[in-house]
Amino acid sequence: MTEVTMRTINDMGSKEFIECFGGIYKNAEWAAQEAYECRPFASLKSLSTTLSAMVRAAPYDAQRRVLRSYPGLGGLIAVASPAPQAGGKAVPAGLDRLSPEEFAQFRSMNKSYEERFDIPFIIDFSGLTKNQIMADLERRLRHEPEVELGVALLEVGKMADRALLELYADLKL
Repeated sequence: MTEVTMRTINDMGSKEFIECFGGIYKNAEWAAQEAYECRPFASLKSLSTTLSAMVRAAPYDAQRRVLRSYPGLGGLIAVASPAPQAGGKAVPAGLDRLSPEEFAQFRSMNKSYEERFDIPFIIDFSGLTKNQIMADLERRLRHEPEVELGVALLEVGKMADRALLELYADLKL
């Protein structure tokens, strides 16, 4: 990242900044609106940290709206099939190729999670195996709701960081 690029980001007008960074966190354009007021940013990391802080400091209902806008585990799991899955999107960790037993276990635990916390099970799948995901789901089911809300926000933050890096790489500044 160059100093010139950060200067260009810091010089953006409010509308341009919000259009550019308002989708980093799903359903949270307001985070970019609030982050805009915190300029100048010394680095992309400071912009990321500011966006994250805005989401983490938001009212409880706003945080839940953000979390509910991310896909949960339920839409990804499927029993292995010889036919290609519809949509052609790659599903992480082979979650679309589970044995019937694995599928039943994931579905049951995911349902328990959603009933307990009233949000989808959100995890940054990067580099994880289905066994690691299952272990994390089991561990997180034991959290208190306030703790799990924070963990889910951290997971969303990892995804937002990746989205910000991708956006930055695509910026033609």
